[in-house]
Amino acid sequence: MQILQRRNRKKAFTLIELLVVIAIIAVLIALLLPAVQQAREAARRTQCKNNLKQLGLALHNYNDVHNKLPSNTVNPNRYGNPNDNCCAGSAGFMVHILPFIDQAPMYNAINMNSLDYPMAYTGSPSYHTVSLPAFRCPSDTSPTQYGTNATSSYGPSTGPVVAWSRAAADIGGTACGIYPGNTFGNGGDGNGFSGAGLPGIAGRAGYSARFKEITDGLSNTIFMGEARSECSDHMQNGWANPNSSWLSTTAPINFNSCPGSSGVGCAHVTNWETSMGFKSRHVGGAQFLMGDGTVRFISENIDYRTYQRLGGRNDGEVVGEF
Repeated sequence: MQILQRRNRKKAFTLIELLVVIAIIAVLIALLLPAVQQAREAARRTQCKNNLKQLGLALHNYNDVHNKLPSNTVNPNRYGNPNDNCCAGSAGFMVHILPFIDQAPMYNAINMNSLDYPMAYTGSPSYHTVSLPAFRCPSDTSPTQYGTNATSSYGPSTGPVVAWSRAAADIGGTACGIYPGNTFGNGGDGNGFSGAGLPGIAGRAGYSARFKEITDGLSNTIFMGEARSECSDHMQNGWANPNSSWLSTTAPINFNSCPGSSGVGCAHVTNWETSMGFKSRHVGGAQFLMGDGTVRFISENIDYRTYQRLGGRNDGEVVGEF
C-alpha cells in the first residue's frame, strides 16, 4: 500500500526551480526584444523609403506635364508675380502632386484660382485636414495634425539658403547664426519667383526648377527629404500650406530642435536656420529623394560642404562619394 502511494505522488517544481525558469524567460525576452524592435523599424524604414520613391515618380510625371517641378504658390499680393508658375492659388508644393499620387478627386475639388489658404474646396472634410499615408513616414512620431492642419514627414529642398536666425530675445538665449547658408554665393533667403538666389529645386514663394536648371546632375541633387513637424513651427502649418513645404540643407541632418532639446538658441523650434533642416527618427541619418528618382540614406555625419553640394542644383562642384 505504501509503495502504491509513493508511485501516485505527483512531482512539482520547487520555488528555486521556478525562479530559475522565470529568469531564463526574462533573459530570452531581453535578448529578443531589441531584435523585434529592429525588425519593426526596418519595416517602417522600408515603407518610408517606398513613399519617397513614389513621390519621386510623381515629381517626374509632374515635370512631364508642366515642364518644371511643382512650387509653393502664394498670394501674389505678398510675394510678386505668380505668372512664373504653372498653377495659380495659395497651394503648397505637395498639393500640386496630388493627381500623380492617386489623389486626383481631392485635387479636382480644390479651387486652384483661390488666393487664400485654405483654398475653396467642394469636398468634405477640407483637403488640408486629411492625413495622407503617402505623406507620412511610419517612423515619424510627430502628431498627424496641428489644429486643422494635417502634417507631412517629407518636404522639398530649397538647398543651402540663408534661413532666418531669430534674435536672442525671441529664443531664450544667444542667437544662432552658426549656419549662415549661401555656401556657394548663390543662396538667397528662399523667396522669389526666379531662380536667382535659390540654389535648391524649389523656393518658399513661387520658384521651382526646370530640369535644364539642374546643371549639377539629377543624381547629385536632393529633391526631397524627411522632416519632423514637431521640430519646426513652419512644418506644423501642414502639408497643404505654401509656407510649410520647404526645407533647407543649411542645418546639418537631424539637428536637434525637437521636443526634449534645450529649446533655446539654435535648438528653438522657431529658429528656421536649424528647425527647417531635414530630420528623421532613423538612427544616424535620414532618407533623401535624389533627382534621378533614387532614395539614399545619408549619414548625419556627412561632410558639411558635401551636404551643401547635394542641396545645390548648380554650384558646379564635384560631389564624389557620400
